[in-house]
Amino acid sequence: MGLAVLSMWSNYRQRIQWRAGLQRVFHRGPQDDPVVDGLRGMASLSIVLFHCFFGAMFLLKDFDRISAFAAQLPAWLGFLANTDKAVDVFFMVSAYLLGGALMREFARKGTIEVRNFYIRRLFRIYPLFLLGLAVYALGNPSLAADNLIYNLLFIDNFQMKNIIPVGWSLSIEMQFYLVLPMLMGWLMGMTGQGGLRVLQCLFVLSFVPILATALLYPVTYETPFYLFHPQRMAPELFLNVMYFQTHTRIGPLLLGLIWAWVRHPQDAGLPAPTPRGMVWMLGGVALALVWAYFPPYQQDSWYYQHFSPWLNLAGQVLHRNLFCLGVLLLVLAAQSQSAPARGLGSMSVAITAALRGFLGWGLWRPFSQVVFPVYLFHFPMVLVAAILTFQTTDASTISTISVSQLLCMFGIAASLSLLLGIVLHILIEQPMIDTGHALLRDRV
Repeated sequence: MGLAVLSMWSNYRQRIQWRAGLQRVFHRGPQDDPVVDGLRGMASLSIVLFHCFFGAMFLLKDFDRISAFAAQLPAWLGFLANTDKAVDVFFMVSAYLLGGALMREFARKGTIEVRNFYIRRLFRIYPLFLLGLAVYALGNPSLAADNLIYNLLFIDNFQMKNIIPVGWSLSIEMQFYLVLPMLMGWLMGMTGQGGLRVLQCLFVLSFVPILATALLYPVTYETPFYLFHPQRMAPELFLNVMYFQTHTRIGPLLLGLIWAWVRHPQDAGLPAPTPRGMVWMLGGVALALVWAYFPPYQQDSWYYQHFSPWLNLAGQVLHRNLFCLGVLLLVLAAQSQSAPARGLGSMSVAITAALRGFLGWGLWRPFSQVVFPVYLFHFPMVLVAAILTFQTTDASTISTISVSQLLCMFGIAASLSLLLGIVLHILIEQPMIDTGHALLRDRV
C-alpha cells in the first residue's frame, strides 16, 4: 500500500511542469480556437467584474447608498450590473466543447463511452472543487458541515445550500453532464438534420419553464429589480426560484450544443452551412447589446418610468436566452473563414475579421486557460482588492464608492485571481487532468 502511494505521488510530481504549464497558459497552440479563447477569457473577467460590483453593493449595504452608487453609473456603463450573464456564456461554451468532443467520438467510434466521459469530468472538476470546499468552509465550518453532502452531490442549487459562492452554477453544469452523453448518442443516431432540429425545438421550449416559474412566483416580475434588497424585498424571493435553478438556465446549454452541431457539421454527417450575411451579424449585435442592459439597476432609468409587470415578465423570460443567442450569432460569424465567405459582402468580411481579431487578442488567453480556478477562487481576491482599494477592513467607514474605485478594485482582483489561477492550474488542475487521461489509457 505504501509503495503504491509513493508511486502515485511520484507520478503526480512528474506531471507538475512549470515551464510547459506557463507556455500553455500564455501561448495559443495550433489546436486552440482563438474565438473560444476570447469568449471564455472575456467571460472569466466579466464574472470577476460582476462580483466586484456585487461586493461594492455589499460594502454599502444601505438601500439608499446602493441606489446612489447605481445612479452614478453612466447609461452606457449600465451593462456592468449585468455581467453575471457571463455565467450563461460559460454554460454555452462548456456545452459546445463537450458536445463537440462527444460528436467527434461518435463519428469516430460509432458510440459514446459514457464511463470514460464521467471519469474525465471527475478528474477535471473534483480536485479543485474539493479544495474550494475546504477553503470556503473555513468561513463557517458548522454550516459547511451541514451543507457538505448537497455540494458533493451537486444538488446544492436546489436546496440553496452552497458552500462555494458560485457552486450553484457548477451544480447546474454537472447535472447537465449527467445526461449529456446519452442525449448526444441519441441525437447522433438520427439521420439528416434530425438531431439539430431536436436541439432547436428544445431551445424554443426552454423558455417555457422560465415563464411557468415566473407565473408561479409573480413577485419575480411584479417587483422592479432594484427593489430586491433586504431593506425592501428579500432577494431570495427571486434568486431561489429563478436565478439558481437548473430548469431556468438550460437554454444556453442547448445553444452550446447547437453551436457544436453548426460549427462541426461533418461530425454529424451534415453538409457545411452556407455563410450568413450582414443581417445575421447585426441581429447578433442587437440581441447581445439590448439584453446586456437588462434588468436595469438605476431607479431613474426610462425602463422604470414606464414600468409594466407584463413587460418585465417578457424581459425576465427572454433576456438570458436571447443574449446568448446574440453572442452565438457573433461567434459563428467570427469562426467563419474569410476565404470561402463569398456569400458575404466585403463589409461583412471586414467586420468578421475585426471580430475574430478582437476575440483572438492575447489578453484573453491566460484567463481562458485558468478559467476554472479563477472562477472558484476569485471571491477571496475580490475581498483583498476591496481592502487594498479602500485601505480599511471596516465597511462602516465606506459611505460611497466611485466608478474609478470600482474599476481599481476590479483590476486588482483580476490580477490576483489570474496569479492564483496559474499556480492552481499548474499544481493541481492540469496534473489531475493528465492523471485521468493516463488512467483511461491504462484501461485500454
